[in-house]
Amino acid sequence: MELLLLAIAPGFAISLYIYAKDKHNREPAKYLISCFIFGVLSAIPAIVIEMIGTRLSETYLQGILPVALYIIFQAFIVVACTEEYCKYFVLKKYAYPKPAFDEPFDGIVYSVMVSMGFATIENIGYVFDNGFSTGIVRMLVSVPAHAAFAVMMGYYAGLAKFNAVRKSQLLLKGFLLAVLFHGLFDGFLFLSDNDTITAEISGGLLVFGGLASYYFAIRLSLKSIKLHSQLSAQMHKG
Repeated sequence: MELLLLAIAPGFAISLYIYAKDKHNREPAKYLISCFIFGVLSAIPAIVIEMIGTRLSETYLQGILPVALYIIFQAFIVVACTEEYCKYFVLKKYAYPKPAFDEPFDGIVYSVMVSMGFATIENIGYVFDNGFSTGIVRMLVSVPAHAAFAVMMGYYAGLAKFNAVRKSQLLLKGFLLAVLFHGLFDGFLFLSDNDTITAEISGGLLVFGGLASYYFAIRLSLKSIKLHSQLSAQMHKG
């Protein structure tokens, strides 16, 4: 029970934080809960695609690409692109068309709810497999990182909702930005876990790179929350 609480607490806490930030016209609870549940379910296709992608890359790329490039491919394409697209799909197909999505900040709210559903079910698996210490680390780093990637995606979804001319461009930008930071974060950590790489580059330096990408993702997400909160406030005043 303690491990379960540790695993689900970060996702719920971040969801409540973002909900509290939506001060002007809060979203219906049924949509938020649905987004969270769909986020959980989106982990299923993500796992399947990642398994297939890993098998294919091991068969056709491993041993052909340099080790570092192979690991970067895994981080950006197999993991980051797959996971962010599965979350993006829910945001685009379920939340984006809702009439309740009526201000820029809503993009962040819905995106984070989807992402926290995904991150929570993922976190349960990691914590039960690896124990309490892993739960603490993921509570402080991995789950907030998922939230930061979601804020970036949701920020641009919020802009796209009110800019029909650039809708596709803005949605794509949000998706790619989430993939970029997710790939950087995972890429540095994957590299630091490979003996061939750490024989040439300090593992500590690589971990620092991962934490640096995490830091910038958090800063950018906090700035995005502030900007959309201000924009939503202006819309309501108008």
